[in-house]
Amino acid sequence: MGVRKKLLIFAKIKLFLLCFFASGGGTASLDAAQPYFHGKTITLQVGAQAGGRQDRIARTMAKYLSKYTPGNPVFVIFNKTGGQGIPAMLALSKGATDGSFMSTVISSYMEAPYFGAPGANYDPRKFVYVGAPSTGKQRNVLIFHQRSGIKALADLKNREVTIGSQAVGSRSYLYSRLITEILGLKVRWVLGYDTLQLNVAIEQGEVQGRVNDAASMMTDKPQWFNNGEVVVLVAMTLPEALPPVKHPRFDGVPSIMQFAKNEAQKSIIQKINSTGRLGAALAFPPGTPETLRQIMEEALLKVGNDPAFRKDWEELVLEGNRFEQMHSGKEVLENVRIYTDWQPEILSMYKRLAHEAPK
Repeated sequence: MGVRKKLLIFAKIKLFLLCFFASGGGTASLDAAQPYFHGKTITLQVGAQAGGRQDRIARTMAKYLSKYTPGNPVFVIFNKTGGQGIPAMLALSKGATDGSFMSTVISSYMEAPYFGAPGANYDPRKFVYVGAPSTGKQRNVLIFHQRSGIKALADLKNREVTIGSQAVGSRSYLYSRLITEILGLKVRWVLGYDTLQLNVAIEQGEVQGRVNDAASMMTDKPQWFNNGEVVVLVAMTLPEALPPVKHPRFDGVPSIMQFAKNEAQKSIIQKINSTGRLGAALAFPPGTPETLRQIMEEALLKVGNDPAFRKDWEELVLEGNRFEQMHSGKEVLENVRIYTDWQPEILSMYKRLAHEAPK
């Protein structure tokens, strides 16, 4: 067959196809080929205020999930704050099961149902987990502002200190209570701040110290550490994982594990340090079809391999620390089951420290 004849045949085929689709033929076939999430909007709920670490986590993941989810849906961040995450988890437990609603889930949100928190009528084991990026090792530290006159752990003996924290039931509150109880400190508590308000309270002298993620504080308040405005006394990090972050101010800071007095305290410290997969888990509501979970899980695992995501994650979330890996939904669910398995003596101490007001 000659070249001119081939070109004529191809031209006729092209004209036929153009006329066919222009007249509406084949529309159903094209629509059927569209990915499920094409043209859809997905609400990604965050149980924390805008601007904080949890918010940065959600926004960073949403940016790349839109890229890798077939159909490129639009992700809209919805901040549902208050109640130590209980309102957010209740919304997740009752959310739409068509893939249009997701939520971040962190370890502290999983505790309320087991401690009898009012309104915590949800089961974290029933959420449909998509997966989770590793949020790194435990990096919370106890700091005091220099104006307090405290320069070392020995300065805490035989004096009262004023420590600020978020509300009873928050992760910040648990860490603060656990550290101060192990160290045997006499504390005047000032509660109810969010993390950004607490930074201001320290600078204005309303409180002398706080417990918070070291890397987050270095991002929010680098001058505190670069100018020596605060002193770091102890870290929640396990001894083998010290220092909590790489910075001269954290060199030689001891682990709270070195001061633990009993097995219950040690067990709680270990449990706190086991939540690397539970610092930013993504989940659909119970009843969401497995096919939708798998689509989003595959997208999330692809996100984890994107060099641009890794760079953003290390800068915005890990504050310069290396991104480790993206975990599957199965891995997250295994960790959820382990984390929510509470022994009676540990449960009793944990409940008192995390969910009861100081006396």
